[in-house]
Amino acid sequence: MIKIIDRYFLREFTPPFVFSVFSLTFILLMDQLFRLIDLFVRKGLPALIVGEILIYTLPLIVSYTAPMAVLVAIVVTFGRFSHDNEILALKTSGLTFVSIMRTPVIVIGLFTIGLIFFNAQLLPEANHRLRNLMLDVSRKRPAIRLPEGVFTDDFPGYTVYIGQKDEGRSKVFDITIYDTRNNLMMTAPHGDLKDFEEEGILQFVLYDGELHQLIDNDKYQRTHFTKQIINMEISTDVIHEERTYRNQNELNVQGLLRQIKETEKEVQQLSIEIQEAGLAGIEAFVFQDMGRLSTIRFKIDRQLNTLTGKARKIARLKTELNKKFSLAVACLFFVIMGAPLGYLFKKSGIAGIIIGVLLFSLYYILVIVGEEFADRRGFSPFWAMWIPNIILLCSGIYLLLLAEYERSPLKKVFR
Repeated sequence: MIKIIDRYFLREFTPPFVFSVFSLTFILLMDQLFRLIDLFVRKGLPALIVGEILIYTLPLIVSYTAPMAVLVAIVVTFGRFSHDNEILALKTSGLTFVSIMRTPVIVIGLFTIGLIFFNAQLLPEANHRLRNLMLDVSRKRPAIRLPEGVFTDDFPGYTVYIGQKDEGRSKVFDITIYDTRNNLMMTAPHGDLKDFEEEGILQFVLYDGELHQLIDNDKYQRTHFTKQIINMEISTDVIHEERTYRNQNELNVQGLLRQIKETEKEVQQLSIEIQEAGLAGIEAFVFQDMGRLSTIRFKIDRQLNTLTGKARKIARLKTELNKKFSLAVACLFFVIMGAPLGYLFKKSGIAGIIIGVLLFSLYYILVIVGEEFADRRGFSPFWAMWIPNIILLCSGIYLLLLAEYERSPLKKVFR
């Protein structure tokens, strides 16, 4: 009888799962499709390149729609079972709700293993190829050269850091620009980004910022400005080029672990250098060497900015490392929560789909909040990525006990 039930579950679960994967992927892809149409129609990119961008975009979308599809399909399937009183009939025949869930847990457990491999190995490679391709066409969309929270040296003579950007309004925030040719650093809380495609120029317009300059390695000058314009040359050729640099989204598990170890060593070295510079600054202050003191202060400020960037890089790397596993493992927890939820609410069809999408949306919001706290608030990347799963598991266990015993387990505890 169990084998018949197992086959029956697979037959009922597969259609809504496949439908959910394709429909949800298409919905999430719509936003990218509009951008790709813009690249093809307005920017004149060849259809082949636009097609490559679409193919390399799909794995990232599937990494989210697959867990969502699991939740939607499991709620719909068990909702349909419950609505037709099939689970009640099985429980009457002597089966428990936990035993009925055996096959769903095994099937989704195997799927979770495959998704972990997908997130850890295949997805980073697709992200890397997508980034390379987008950099190749950055003449058409120069803002793509500026990923958030990463130091970029794709512009000759400049290193650029952008904390946040709004491509729709061509706005950038938390900007740091190093002019390596003139030993100059510019910082600003906000600015505009303008593209002069015909001239091959990307223009930054910075507002209410500061200009820091080290003159002859012994004089430091800081100037406040209301408006500062920087013109950077950009390549005007669309040429395929393989780049070795990878950000956290493009690294597999081994690469993430290696980058974390290397960056932690760099942080330790920077800390030592800042301590040594601080001691030198105290000495300059004691001997009233103000010129040397200003120079040391400038160097310390620059090292502190670099240290802050390195610390945030470590947080992003650890967050991405945990995310690769937590998002896949969430599939298993979705089964533990979704099956009893579908049984208790007896919702199938559109109602079941809506419940599944809403629950995944809440889960995804928690993941986004966790990433934000890990990145900007110093929260542990491990807990930031796993707390949503812990909430899922606790909720799922409660619903599972409720479906198993047909009453709230809390009533027995507090009676």
